[in-house]
Amino acid sequence: MSLFKTIACIAFVTTVISHKQCAKNANLWKSIQYQLKLVESSEGRCDCGSQGLNSHKMVGFLVKSQKHIQNFNGVVVYDTVITNTGSGYDTSNGHFIAPYEGLYFFSWTTLAMHDKTFFTNLMHNGKKTVINHAAARGISTEQMTATQSAVLHLAAKDKVYIKTLGTQQYMYGVDGWSAFTGFKI
Repeated sequence: MSLFKTIACIAFVTTVISHKQCAKNANLWKSIQYQLKLVESSEGRCDCGSQGLNSHKMVGFLVKSQKHIQNFNGVVVYDTVITNTGSGYDTSNGHFIAPYEGLYFFSWTTLAMHDKTFFTNLMHNGKKTVINHAAARGISTEQMTATQSAVLHLAAKDKVYIKTLGTQQYMYGVDGWSAFTGFKI
């Protein structure tokens, strides 16, 4: 039994035992019932500390590349959407545009083909934030992955995307080996 239901039961039993059906007890009972309905409708979540109407909005995406990228310089466009809650990721240009202001987490993984490299930057409004260095140079039979993460405070409409660091040799893009994800914390 939840804490709120327990409190409601105690209040009800106290009201019945005292045999006082005064207006104060009736108003107290109505208040408790109203509060219980609020808790049940919000599934027990409290948004008391919210700093705005959109602070509780869910935003998140997971995209992957289904194609290899070779000898490329520019924005990496992940062409397959797994999740795009909030519709922030655009497969036409590879940009995530924050629908709301807030703190966001981003991570991306790149698989470089054997004896190749693929260096990338996480860009925030055109500025480099962190670098991912996938290098399989000197490895003749295996690929090499690299993953990088960042937490950024974004304003609404800020852009975040993955861009190569110069012309890069080879990113393996089949089966989700190279992916990009982000979500509002």
